[in-house]
Amino acid sequence: MLVKPKNILFCLCLLLISLQLVGCSQISDAAKTENSSQPAPVFDLNKPPAEVASTKEVEIPPEPPVAEPKQPVDMWQRLRQGFQIAPEALPIAVIKQQNRYLKNPRNLNKLFERATPYIFHVTQQLDNAELPLELALLPIVESNYDPLAYSRSHAVGLWQFIPSTAKSLGLQRNRWYEGRRDVVESTAAAATYLSYLNKRFNGDWLLALAAYNSGEGAVKKAIRKNRRHGKATDFWSLKLPRETRNYVPQLLALANLVKDPQAHKLQLPAIPNTAFFDIVQLKSQIELSKVIQVTGVTDSMFIKLNPAFRRSVTPPEGTYHILLPVAESPALNEFLANNNPSTWATYREYVVKSGDTLSHIAQRHQLSTALIKNTNGLRSDFLRVGQVLRIPPSGELALSTEYKAVQTLKYTVVAGDTLSEIAEKHKISTRSLRRSNNLSGNIIKVGQILVIKAPSTTAPPEKLRKLSYQVRRGDSLYLIAKRFDLRVADITHWNKINRKEFLRPGQRLTLYINPLRI
Repeated sequence: MLVKPKNILFCLCLLLISLQLVGCSQISDAAKTENSSQPAPVFDLNKPPAEVASTKEVEIPPEPPVAEPKQPVDMWQRLRQGFQIAPEALPIAVIKQQNRYLKNPRNLNKLFERATPYIFHVTQQLDNAELPLELALLPIVESNYDPLAYSRSHAVGLWQFIPSTAKSLGLQRNRWYEGRRDVVESTAAAATYLSYLNKRFNGDWLLALAAYNSGEGAVKKAIRKNRRHGKATDFWSLKLPRETRNYVPQLLALANLVKDPQAHKLQLPAIPNTAFFDIVQLKSQIELSKVIQVTGVTDSMFIKLNPAFRRSVTPPEGTYHILLPVAESPALNEFLANNNPSTWATYREYVVKSGDTLSHIAQRHQLSTALIKNTNGLRSDFLRVGQVLRIPPSGELALSTEYKAVQTLKYTVVAGDTLSEIAEKHKISTRSLRRSNNLSGNIIKVGQILVIKAPSTTAPPEKLRKLSYQVRRGDSLYLIAKRFDLRVADITHWNKINRKEFLRPGQRLTLYINPLRI
């Protein structure tokens, strides 16, 4: 049967359409297979239809601006942000130390409050050195945050440096100044030393802290011993001195309490994240009493911030600084800027060196030999190496300024006193004491009243510290008294011993010392 042409064209059109539909179906299936791993677009079905985005036109919202990190609101928050050492799970030794602190929360708060004048500066120094901020709590363990702290091993200051370590770190020590008690200098030295120890122990802070306490050699020896016996060499596995085994857990316990005080029902004292003191640089000697007078700072606060000075005047040579509360520092800066350095002290001190003569010293300070002799009570031109001379100001100031008002005291001799000890106690020479009392020799009697003429001083009041001293081989009461600026009679009274008794090596003596004098 013949098909009409019109019918043939119609069939061809149907065939082409069917072929196109089959091809589209295959391409669509392939696309599904390739994109099956891609997530389907997610729409918020709770929005009205008009707000639902089309699959073809998806608008990518702009990225939100990166917020700058907020400054910590107080010191505690700042410390927490810098903690790197404290473990999440506390070892038993740390929990024990934490419980010990929590037994007396009032005493713990006192320790935190004592840190208030210093902790901002300490944290700044640690931050600058990129050290963990748990270390800002280390002075609590070391010294109770007391810059006048003095241990029986002769460690001094916030960071408790012994003399040999202080020398290796470049801390100055002389008759005017004790760098271990300088808050700024000792903290810089501590940051340097802690960084060194951390590198020596391959970044293990617990071993570095143990070495800070007991010495690098002791920790290395313990590590070598454990290695020989096939034992672990981490801090918790080492056999270290008892003090060191408690030392590291104490710091970790403090850090954990600061990290979450609410969990332990602690109310930390408010310490703002701002500087407590300013550092005022000095270019010449100045009397400490002058600083107190100009600024109005209290004596006790001045001692807290400037315990490094051992005399009533700053050192004669070198660059030093005074620390003052932020509110009081402008007054001193203004005084230093507007007054001649020759007026900063009514006298200066000079230590006699080998080769010095009285005439050379007088010429160097533009003074007469007679004036220096009269100021220092010298009867001849003879000088001793190491002798300290008081040098009055030169020029017109010397004519209008009295060197030091001399005060007269009366002292009653007690059993055990000697003339030299009494003279040393009152910072005068034995010769001067004999002259004031018309004595031809050094013999004095119990009950005798001595007249003591000594320069008056406006130095800040002194604070005593109780010290347990262990007698060493070769020690005597006289040597111990001289070392700590004490009287033999006081030592024998405190310890209920006879001055004629021999001291035994290892014997413990209780001493009440003034850290500013040693």
